[in-house]
This record gives sequence, structure tokens and C-alpha cells, in this order.
Amino acid sequence: MQPDEGYRPWRESLTEANIHIISAQNPGNFDLTDKWTLLNGLRKALCEREQVSAELCAEIEHELLAREKLMSTGIGEQMAIPHAVIAGACKLMTQCAILPEGIEFESIDGSKAHIVVMLVAPKSALQAHLKVMASIAKVFYRAEARAKVIASKTPAEALAAIMSVADHV
Repeated sequence: MQPDEGYRPWRESLTEANIHIISAQNPGNFDLTDKWTLLNGLRKALCEREQVSAELCAEIEHELLAREKLMSTGIGEQMAIPHAVIAGACKLMTQCAILPEGIEFESIDGSKAHIVVMLVAPKSALQAHLKVMASIAKVFYRAEARAKVIASKTPAEALAAIMSVADHV
């Protein structure tokens, strides 16, 4: 495997259209009551952007919530990677929230999540799904990368910061 291959699937699915800078002062269409309402908003945004059927959107909701109830996807270091493997999905799909104030996510280190990357993968790509999650974590475990992304004022800025780090990890 080329060093770059692990990053390519999620990097290609990440665009300005699916990165949201969300704050209490500017929540957009998102409810920041807790991680559950944030997850619901990200799922809705993903389903709308990807134009998935109502049935597939319901399956994504069910699987994301089941996974989160099993164990928090707050992996620490100000990050969360809520994820689901869906039989009906035909491609990798992502939705990203940048939360300057953070949101409680029951992270393993107790930190609030400031970067939330929702990942939905086809059941046929389980191995790739695991590699993609690892590559996302590798990019954001770098403190300087997290700081740049969290400080971003626009989706374009956040995307540029993510890509500049992802290209060098």
C-alpha cells in the first residue's frame, strides 16, 4: 500500500460542503444540546447532501446510535469519530463538525470533542472502514493540526488545514 492510500477515501469525500463550523453563536441548522442532537443533525445533513433514501437514512441513524450507545466514539484528544457500517451504503460518506467551544462526548480522556468526523461505510468495505478511521485519527492526533482546524473560521480554511496535514502524515 502506498503511504497515501489510507487517507484517500475519506479525503476525497471531505469537501467544503460537508464541513460545518458550529458554535453557540452560530449553530446553523444544528442543535448543540448534546452529542445525540449533534449526531442527528450531522446524519440529516449527510443524508440530504448524499441524497440517500429515507430507508437508508433511517438505517444510518439506527446504526450510528447503536454504535454510540455501545461505547462512545469520543476517542480523546478533542476528537470523535462516530461511525457506522451500512449494508445499503454504496460508498464511503463523511460529515464533519468543527466546534470551537467543544461538546461533551464522553471521550476516553474526558476532553470535549472539538472535531467530529462522522463516517458511514459500506458493509462490503469493513477493512477499509477501519483503515480510514485510523487515518482520520492519525491526522487529528497531531496537536498543531487540531489547533489549525479548530481555529478555522470557514469550511474552506478547515479543509485546507486538514489537507495540508493529511498530505504529510
